[in-house]
Amino acid sequence: MLRTTLLNSQRLTLASVREKINLLTWQELAFAVAGGIALAGVGQLLGRTFHLAWPVPMSGSIITALPRAFILLVILLRIDRFGALTVAGIAEVSTKLAAGFIGWWPMSLLVPLLAAVTGDLIWWYLRQLPSQKLTLILTGGGLCGARVLLALSFWTLLMRPISQGGEHIALTVGGIVVINVVLGVIAGLLVSKSITNVKSSK
Repeated sequence: MLRTTLLNSQRLTLASVREKINLLTWQELAFAVAGGIALAGVGQLLGRTFHLAWPVPMSGSIITALPRAFILLVILLRIDRFGALTVAGIAEVSTKLAAGFIGWWPMSLLVPLLAAVTGDLIWWYLRQLPSQKLTLILTGGGLCGARVLLALSFWTLLMRPISQGGEHIALTVGGIVVINVVLGVIAGLLVSKSITNVKSSK
């Protein structure tokens, strides 16, 4: 009897601690990890292939921005907690390491992790908006814009400034950044539309 009481007390204590520090449940962790694995596949199958066809800095993001933002927004809707995207980012990088999908390490390792943390911060700030649709749209644009700007920053600092490649390259990269933001906004619209359709069907 005493042992049962102690076990129940320990379970209640762990549950209260988990609730206070807002830890992800095992189901949420599994969902975030699955999303991170999907992100690694998107980057490898689509992004790298597109970049090989058009070897311009950050060009692969054009083809990956929409599906990547869609996956991230679905994760945020399923797991409305700070740290969900960070878990997905760690899973993405771990998948790349395990599968040998490592190219230039700042782009393959640092950018996904930093973009994931930045995404958590963006969501945590924008989730306070009264409109969920607006939150999804702005978050989608922010997620894509942050990732491509982080990649551009590493490229500029560690490789060479984009401006040294000529005006044509600078304009092209600037256009890629804008396209990323627009695609992120579109992903937000698509996710918000799917939510609206589900609610209306009920």
